[in-house]
This record gives sequence, structure tokens and C-alpha cells, in this order.
Amino acid sequence: MIIIPLPLYACAYMMDLDNPCRHIQISAIAKIIILLAVRDCILLYTSRFDKVPQHTSILSGQNWIDKLKAGHDGWFHNEMGVCKHVFWALLSVLWKEVGLHDTRHISSEEQLAIFLHYAHRGLSNQALQERFQRSLDIISK
Repeated sequence: MIIIPLPLYACAYMMDLDNPCRHIQISAIAKIIILLAVRDCILLYTSRFDKVPQHTSILSGQNWIDKLKAGHDGWFHNEMGVCKHVFWALLSVLWKEVGLHDTRHISSEEQLAIFLHYAHRGLSNQALQERFQRSLDIISK
């Protein structure tokens, strides 16, 4: 890279704030900055109206649980924090003693799985919604 030094008069010209050309340059730069800021504000504002589906995984919550049940014991334990036989024993106790039951939208297995996955991983509501493909209303109950 070759650096060519500017003549002294060129540096003085660039620093001269009384020069009308310099005012035009500063004005043009300010206008560009303002236009870019306005463009970013418009893009941010319009992004609120572009609805993109959020929960789009192929595996719904029940399908994911079915895959976990059929999968490796270590994977089940890694996701739920308990072994499969403990999960089934706990589900049986909740059915008999507490009255846990399937609802119209979610099975008792999935209800327990959401709780155990949350207790084991400490995930946020949003992460649980994404994992189980459920709305905030279902997850937060």
C-alpha cells in the first residue's frame, strides 16, 4: 500500500469550516445518516406486522415424547432428568392419587413431561413453548 501525503494546502482546505464546499459535504453526510436512521426505524416498525409462524417444528410435544419413550434410556434421562420407569411410576401415582388426567388438548404424559423437562433444564416459558409446540396458555398452566 502506497501512502501519498496530501499537500499542506489540501489539509488546510479540509479543515476550513468557513469553506462553503465543506458545509455542503457535512450537510450531505448528515442527510445520509438521517436517512439511514429513518430506514432502520421503518424496518423495525414494519417487522412487527410481518407475522411469521413461531411453533413450526415437525414434532409436536406428544410426538417428541413418543420418540423419547421409544428411544434410548440415556436420552430420556438426559431430557427429563429421570429414568423411564420413574417417569411411569410418577405418572401412575399422579393418576391415582392426585387425579391427573388428559385434557382435550394435552395428555397427562405431556403435562408431566413439560414439568419434568422444566424442572430438569430450567428452561424459560418461551423455550418450553418451542420444544413442546404449545402456546403460552398451555405451558404456563
